[in-house]
Amino acid sequence: MSDEKSSTGKVRFINPPNTLKIKVGTGGLNDATIKRSQSYINDVKVDFAPYAKQYLEELEKQSALLQKGAQNNAELKEKIIAPIMQLKAHGGMFKYQLLSDVADIALQFLEAINEINDDASNILNAHKNTMKIIVKNNLTGNGGSEGGKLIRELDKACKRYFLKHKKNSAIPKGR
Repeated sequence: MSDEKSSTGKVRFINPPNTLKIKVGTGGLNDATIKRSQSYINDVKVDFAPYAKQYLEELEKQSALLQKGAQNNAELKEKIIAPIMQLKAHGGMFKYQLLSDVADIALQFLEAINEINDDASNILNAHKNTMKIIVKNNLTGNGGSEGGKLIRELDKACKRYFLKHKKNSAIPKGR
């Protein structure tokens, strides 16, 4: 947007064309389309477990490198984050909300630490083992009150880490 002064001294605003809006048009989706889409999401029978197992295998592979003392901790940290991010993003969509919640805590933890030391590795292993159990036992939904307790305990473990290792972390807000 530019502003120019016209010959009368007033500012004139010129809006550039919105080419995307021109191509796509305006307005939202009609109610029938939304209902049909929601119905499909609710009724689709996709077994997410095989995909989740693949992500967990990748996480296991990267964690094993960490246990062997891999040198490039920052690069390895990114490789560990990738499958966890996939589990978080897809878990809830395929009715594995507890899996998504555990992955979310693991992600926030990993993003808040500067390096993966032995204590961080132990916390990561707790999250990884929890996610494996969820997938192995096909625990869909949020886990009810037991799932809530599990989430709180994993969160508390992260908080204890942050208190002990203040120099190795940027404590996330709300934790």
